[in-house]
Amino acid sequence: MTEPTAQSGAQYTQSQVPQTVVKQLRQRAAWDVAVSIVLIVFTNTSFVLGAIFAIFGIAFIDYCPEGCNADSAVGIQFATGAILAVIALLGSVLTIVLIVRRRRGWWLALTSLLIVVIGWMVGFLLFAAALNSR
Repeated sequence: MTEPTAQSGAQYTQSQVPQTVVKQLRQRAAWDVAVSIVLIVFTNTSFVLGAIFAIFGIAFIDYCPEGCNADSAVGIQFATGAILAVIALLGSVLTIVLIVRRRRGWWLALTSLLIVVIGWMVGFLLFAAALNSR
């Protein structure tokens, strides 16, 4: 059996080897990885700094003036810390998962950073309000 040739007028196509799986993967953007890592570090650092300030705030609650609600203030700080710890951990892990899957991860790292910073601000405002309640 002979193969058809271009000279005989027959049409044929040559099969090509499909691309390997590695070539089909998305390219990882270096800027996205760098920005995501920096934002994850800022998120976890801001959580730890907020937790340190919360511990010092609770430590000096002995001088609570008459009429303040110390139990409520301590509960607010612990609840804020626990909720923000989960958010910071989930934000960090999910950002890493997005980077490994070659997706953009900076937006999730930025969102978790903003939630942690704003969360500590709200927690400290509620803490101060509980100390000043009469």
